[in-house]
Amino acid sequence: MSPIISSIAFVALAAVTTTGPVQPVGSPGEVKVFKDWSVGCDNVGDCQAVSLVDDANGAFDDWGGPIFISRTADKDDILKIRVLIQDTGVNQYQMIIDGRVVNKGPISQGEYPIEIVGEDARKVTRAIARGRNLNVTGPDGSSLTKISLAGSMSALRYIDQMQKRAYTRTALVAKGRRTFRPLETEVPLIITNQWAPAKRIPATSEIVDLVENSVCKDERFGVVEDQIYPLGKKDDRYRALILISCGSGAYNFSSTAYIGEIKGSEKDGASWAFRPATYDLQPSWGGEGRLPLLVNAHWEENRQILSSFAKGRGIGDCGNAESFIWDGENFRLIEASSMQECRGAYEWITTWRAKYQKAEELASQNTTSKPDNQ
Repeated sequence: MSPIISSIAFVALAAVTTTGPVQPVGSPGEVKVFKDWSVGCDNVGDCQAVSLVDDANGAFDDWGGPIFISRTADKDDILKIRVLIQDTGVNQYQMIIDGRVVNKGPISQGEYPIEIVGEDARKVTRAIARGRNLNVTGPDGSSLTKISLAGSMSALRYIDQMQKRAYTRTALVAKGRRTFRPLETEVPLIITNQWAPAKRIPATSEIVDLVENSVCKDERFGVVEDQIYPLGKKDDRYRALILISCGSGAYNFSSTAYIGEIKGSEKDGASWAFRPATYDLQPSWGGEGRLPLLVNAHWEENRQILSSFAKGRGIGDCGNAESFIWDGENFRLIEASSMQECRGAYEWITTWRAKYQKAEELASQNTTSKPDNQ
């Protein structure tokens, strides 16, 4: 063993956790496909149905963009229809289902050129469930996008079921006379105990040795770029995040994450110890017997959020995305989205979301909220 290798310690796979509040564990919802529609809900019951390119021909010839139908599960009951179409220069639209105009209005210049809300959204959604084909046209009759409605009724019925609306007056498809009682599920809160900001990171020689001893050693080819970020300091301990390049393709670049820690000064013989990063829910990529992989990884240093964005194909209309907050010991899932069908849906369905707050901020709030006599 070389002197450099012997100077680096590898700690156990599992991180040592400190006592504290029980943290929520990421558990993303399922995304289902009904013919030409995909649908899914997140952990608080908010759901989204998305149109897909017609499976019968699989062609994008008439496809100008998908339609999204979203509905919240709480008492606010926000129902929205959004249409993502290409900019064609027109400023008005008509929405036609099976030859009948069901909605019309202006086209905006925002992220979603067409957005329908309120009672109009309910009427259009029910027309979508009953229809076969939808065509969005400009004022001159030119087609902006054509949507197959095959499977839309099943997708909307699935939302009714997941939000406990089936056979109530609020259902979109499975209507009845029962009273709807909104779901009372709260967005889970993750408490973080991040260390004070610092700039100290391992030396290049230590990273080279870490790479040589990692499972990614034989997966590195072409242009590779490892990334090192400081994770902060606590007393005389310092930590760092190391993203090691672990294979690449035409549009996906894989990394695996390690946590480095050092106590004391290198001048006094201290060296960095490394362990694989741990997660409350493993990232979607990877495999049995190997470390989890992050795809097209991004690190947001200010908030200490690590993200993965794995595309099923280059145009980005399918794949998985996840974001993890560093809680001081592990990475915890705060957002996940997915689209399993590669059929033109460029926005994916959210399947998990969580809030996060620093432990010291929560403690300060609790102290402030106590009565004066406590």
